[in-house]
This record gives sequence, structure tokens and C-alpha cells, in this order.
Amino acid sequence: MGFLTILPALLSTVGPILQRIIPDEGQRAQVQAELQRAALDQQSDLNRAMAEVMKADAASESPWARNARPATVFWALAMITWVGVISPMLGLQAEVVAALKGVPAELWSLLSVGIGAYMLARSVDKFIDTKK
Repeated sequence: MGFLTILPALLSTVGPILQRIIPDEGQRAQVQAELQRAALDQQSDLNRAMAEVMKADAASESPWARNARPATVFWALAMITWVGVISPMLGLQAEVVAALKGVPAELWSLLSVGIGAYMLARSVDKFIDTKK
């Protein structure tokens, strides 16, 4: 769920600081509630924006845009199935894991940045389309 998973830890860290800054317990509770509400609102806005991008991709006339996300998911599921299910059944898990450890970190970064850049570009593209 992203940010929501770290929210309790964040609030427990901010709590003692607020206790020093705001001695009144009622005001401090109100500020903590406002911080929590703002974080939840931000997460909700992010989730709505992600949903809109997914809808726009699915409705796109471009087969590249329409199929990029499903192709990435299918590839990831195939890799997980290979590493976690098939290779152990064939007695190849140690070799597969060793091979994956041999992949340079830069290549993993390239994959991550490529997917991230695609998502960002699609988001910006859809944002610009809505402003026209």
C-alpha cells in the first residue's frame, strides 16, 4: 500500500517531537490527526491518478501503450514462476539464482528506470491531454 505502511512509524516518530513543540495534549492530538488525514488524502490522490493512467493505457489506440503494462506483468509472472516453481522442480534453482546474482546492478537499474520512465511519460502524456 506504499506510504500507508510507514504511516504508523512516521507518526510514532513525530509524536515525541510534537510533544516538545505542542505541550497541550488536545492541540497535539489535533495536529497528529491533521497530519494523518493529509497523508491519507495524498495516498488517495496518488491511487486515483494511477487508476486514471491505467484506464487511459487500456483505452489507448496504440497497441504499444495498451499492451505494455500487461506484457510487463506477464513477463514478471513468468520469471517468478521460473525461479520459484519450475527451476526447483528441475533441480536448477541454485544455478538460476546464481545466474540472477550475476546480472550487473546497472542492468537491474536500467530495467527499473525504463519502467519508471515509461510510467512517468504516460502520466505526463495523459496530464497534457486532459489540459487541452
